[in-house]
Amino acid sequence: MKQHIRNITLSLIVGGFFLWLSLRNIDTTELWQYVQMMSYGWIAPYVMVCLASFWLRSERWKLLLESEKPGIRSDNLFTGVMFGYAVNYAIPRLGELTRTVFVAKREQQSSSAVLGTVVLERVIDLLAMIILLVLVIFFVVSDRSTMDALFGPQLYLVLDELRSPLVMVLLGVIAIISLFLFWKASQYILEKRRRDLDRGLQTAGVKKILYTFFDGLTSVRKLQKWPQFVLYTALMWFCYALLTYIPFYAFDLAENFSLGLGEAAAVMVISTIGVSLPSPGGLGTYHWFVTQSLLVLYSVPGVTGLSYAFVTHAGMMLTVLAVTPVAWAWTVYRKR
Repeated sequence: MKQHIRNITLSLIVGGFFLWLSLRNIDTTELWQYVQMMSYGWIAPYVMVCLASFWLRSERWKLLLESEKPGIRSDNLFTGVMFGYAVNYAIPRLGELTRTVFVAKREQQSSSAVLGTVVLERVIDLLAMIILLVLVIFFVVSDRSTMDALFGPQLYLVLDELRSPLVMVLLGVIAIISLFLFWKASQYILEKRRRDLDRGLQTAGVKKILYTFFDGLTSVRKLQKWPQFVLYTALMWFCYALLTYIPFYAFDLAENFSLGLGEAAAVMVISTIGVSLPSPGGLGTYHWFVTQSLLVLYSVPGVTGLSYAFVTHAGMMLTVLAVTPVAWAWTVYRKR
């Protein structure tokens, strides 16, 4: 309980600080006027793409879970994903645990095994985000003044340090050693479990949790449908780019500032950094990163960018809060 209180307090402080950064030079009256003047034709396609992204995430997760237990129901996974998103709006990162418990209970699976697949999913998404961020930095915001305006001058100091041969070699060695140790630990744990099973030994307590967690975490080694998994991942990130692009039409950003899908992808990648920070559902952090990226990269006025950020954040949150109880009610009805 105390840990949850600390997490909530920290997330509120982080979110509040970035929200203050976003609003400190903005006339809130003008901001509200911009929101009131927006067009609404974008909402229907936005919601449809939202639902598509939720479905893609649940189906990709299904591929990992089915490597251990075939026949996982898609509606349970979809509802679990929705519960995860909804809970993250209150307590960051608790959503992953929530969807783990929900799906494990519905599908009679070990919670630790399901949690292992969730951790694996997040690692894959993190790698995808890093790759996209590197592409954006090199091909979109490579100018030093732009980088300073977006991330602060300290970033170049860090990059300069990372470019030194000694640091690059050191980081490479650390990465190789870490991967090697993880591989050896996985081999040891899975081999020990195999020996226990061969001897007919019953596992319980911490050992059982550790075994099943590593089963989930290493489920990718049993993945049979690799092309489908990669396709779902690519389509999911494409949906995220569309969710950034479609609301451009709420404030005529596509027409007035010539913003297309490529520009939306750049804003999406940068805003993902904000969503990754520990704030309730990206509150404050998302708004600041979106506003800054639109202002620095494409000269969109701060009040317009912040209006866009408030509307898109509210659109996603309302979609999640509306769909989650419907999905849950369906799983309850189907079970009965």
